[in-house]
Amino acid sequence: MIARLNKMRARPRSGWTALLIAAVIYTVVMAGYTAWRAERSTDFRDFWRTAQHFRDTGEITSEQGVHNYLPFFVVFMVPWTLLPLRVAIAAFTIFSMALLAATVWMIELLLHRRVEPNPSAATLVTIGLMLPFIHSSTTVGAVNVLVLFLVVASWFLFERGREWEAGLPLGLAVLIKLLPAVLIVFFLLKLRWRVGLSAIILAVALGVAAPLSTTGFGRTVEYHQAFYRGAVVEHSARTTITSEKPIKAKYSNQSVPIVLRRLFSPIDANAGVVEDRFFVNVASLSGRTIWVIYLVIMLSVLTIAAVALGRGSPVWPPRSLGDVDAMRVQFGLWCCLMLIASPLVWTHYFALAFWPLAVAAHRSESIRLATGRACRVSIGVLLTWLIADILIAWPAARAAGVHMLAVLALFGSMFWYLTEWKSHNAKRAA
Repeated sequence: MIARLNKMRARPRSGWTALLIAAVIYTVVMAGYTAWRAERSTDFRDFWRTAQHFRDTGEITSEQGVHNYLPFFVVFMVPWTLLPLRVAIAAFTIFSMALLAATVWMIELLLHRRVEPNPSAATLVTIGLMLPFIHSSTTVGAVNVLVLFLVVASWFLFERGREWEAGLPLGLAVLIKLLPAVLIVFFLLKLRWRVGLSAIILAVALGVAAPLSTTGFGRTVEYHQAFYRGAVVEHSARTTITSEKPIKAKYSNQSVPIVLRRLFSPIDANAGVVEDRFFVNVASLSGRTIWVIYLVIMLSVLTIAAVALGRGSPVWPPRSLGDVDAMRVQFGLWCCLMLIASPLVWTHYFALAFWPLAVAAHRSESIRLATGRACRVSIGVLLTWLIADILIAWPAARAAGVHMLAVLALFGSMFWYLTEWKSHNAKRAA
């Protein structure tokens, strides 16, 4: 598949132009579509209504459908309420697609050193495999494309040696959606203090200052306490696994704890729709047993992630392009960890796997061009994601965590790349 796309790339015509035209057409159609269905169930509608309620009353509430977001996020969304809902969601869709284009541009520069006249085969494959999740996010007006842009922008600045600036988009990403906090840990463990500290300083400063300046000290404390109870306690992995009726049990939530709960206990995978109830459990285990299985999985994943940190270049900055590639793989592995460790992962969250999937596709393309051989691990991961893309239309597959399995496969491939890199360096040193 990649070899065929490479032949297309060599043709004397601008593939970027064709891709841009397709993107513009898609954006216009989706802007109209999201505006048409704006009053129906969408994430952006809830964001807009909650921010509008805040403008009208000065209060931050979860009654409008916004759950598991920091108080900062409501204040952050207020500017969109200056527009009518339908106009706002259309503008947000266009904004998101512009950020996606910027993300693709940054990734192309990072992985290929320059933007060629035609997009690389790896870029086309990555976009194709990510499109279902980008589309899912765009359809409901979610913020995943914005968070993806901020994460990639952070790495883009980091590779250019601008470490203090690199922490700023990462800190903002954490305030919008808590998942990227895992990446702050990555930079701190890699001893890149400037990135980690600037991200923490920005997140704390804005996260406290925004609600504090608009609601006062007492309310700010109350809102953060409510966030802790809802996002950290009620939606925790332990609560999901051990409670009699776990919340967010619908099949489109593919987090590790709820997938384990559905697979090993009779939990309705279409929660809330009585006539369409279905189950995917292959066994009926106690909550304690499922909890132990979860802990074993997470301990294994965290151990692998920790070991992976030591398999990159010990020299800073890296001395060779191979060392830089290993560093990118490490970051990709932790981007996978960001999804694996989250207690709540809706299908559209998987757009955040864009970077590690791009790394896998790029590796496949590079090995093919350099040696004429296929990288079986990369090809296997890409095929796994293709199958997962096809199965997105099957609720039972999502209930069984097909996309989380694809992330785990991608996580494993990142570790394999690092192991191969270390082995190659050891042979070269000998």
